[in-house]
Amino acid sequence: METNEIVEQEKDFGFARVYAVELKYKQLPKLDRNMLYEKMELYTGKVDRGEHHPDAAGLAVWEANNQEDQNLLHFFHLNYMVEFTEGEMPAQTSLMDTESRPDTDYETAIQQSWHWQEAAQVVNDCEHSLLLIDMMASGLDPKSRLQLFTGSLRAVLETAPCDAIYFRESDKLVEPSAYLAAIEEGQLLYGALNIRFYNVEGTGSDRPEGLMDSLGLAALGIPDVQCHYYDLEPDEVAGNLLNIAYYLFDRGDVIADGETIGFTEEMRWRCEHQYGLAAPHRAVIDIDPGEPYYAGRQGAEQS
Repeated sequence: METNEIVEQEKDFGFARVYAVELKYKQLPKLDRNMLYEKMELYTGKVDRGEHHPDAAGLAVWEANNQEDQNLLHFFHLNYMVEFTEGEMPAQTSLMDTESRPDTDYETAIQQSWHWQEAAQVVNDCEHSLLLIDMMASGLDPKSRLQLFTGSLRAVLETAPCDAIYFRESDKLVEPSAYLAAIEEGQLLYGALNIRFYNVEGTGSDRPEGLMDSLGLAALGIPDVQCHYYDLEPDEVAGNLLNIAYYLFDRGDVIADGETIGFTEEMRWRCEHQYGLAAPHRAVIDIDPGEPYYAGRQGAEQS
C-alpha cells in the first residue's frame, strides 16, 4: 500500500501520527535539565544491553538552544523500538516552547470539563506553554505508545509543574495534580480519553435525548465509543462507556458488529462500527442500549 493511502486511511479513522499535549503555565516555566533527564529515564525505563553493559540507559537526548529562553529537547527512547521498512528506530518525544494560545481555542474542552470546574479560569490565567509530542512512535501498539508518552509527560510535570494540561487528541483539560494521582492509580486513560455529553434538541421528540461519546481512542488506533439515547441517566451511560473504552484499550478492537456487551445480567448493548455523530471525524463503536432507549441509526449511512 502506498504511503499516501495509509495516511488517508489513518486520517479517515482519526489516527494521530503525532501525539501532542500542551502544558500551560501562569509563570514562565524553569526546567532543571538534569532532573528532567533523571525523571525521563526513571519513567521511560532502561534497556538491558547484555552482561557487558547491564546499566546502560535506554535514553538518549539531543538538545538545542534557539535563543537564551528557547528550548528544544529531543529524547530517543531506546527501549521502545519501532519496526520500519528500513529497520528499527527508537520512538521519540520532543519538548519545546510553544506560543500560548488564547483561551477561546479551548472552548470545546472547557464546555466538557465536568471533572474540573475551574478549568476556564485557570486557562485564562496561563500565559506560557510547553508542547510535548511524540515522533516515530505511531508504530507502537496503543498501550506501549501511551505508556511511553505518559512516562515522558510525568517526567516533565514533576520537573516543571504546570497549572493545566491540555490533551489535543482528546480535547481535554485536566488539573495536573489530579492527573498525576490518576496515573499513580493506573488510570492510564485519565487525560487521553474524554467522555463527552451533549443534550440533543430540535429533533421533534418530547423525550430527553442525549448523545455521549468518547474522544481519544481513535487517535491511538482503537475505535472510540458513542451512545445516542433516550431517557437514560447520563451518569450511567458515562460509566458504561468508560468501562467499554478501557476494555477496548486493554483488548484492542475485538468487538464485532452485532455482538453485545454488558456489565450486568440485564445489560445487553448491541455494538456496531460507525463514524462519530459528533466531530471530529473518526471511527467509533456505536452502542445500542435497545428499545425503548436507542435514538441512533445503526446500519444507516453516516455523514
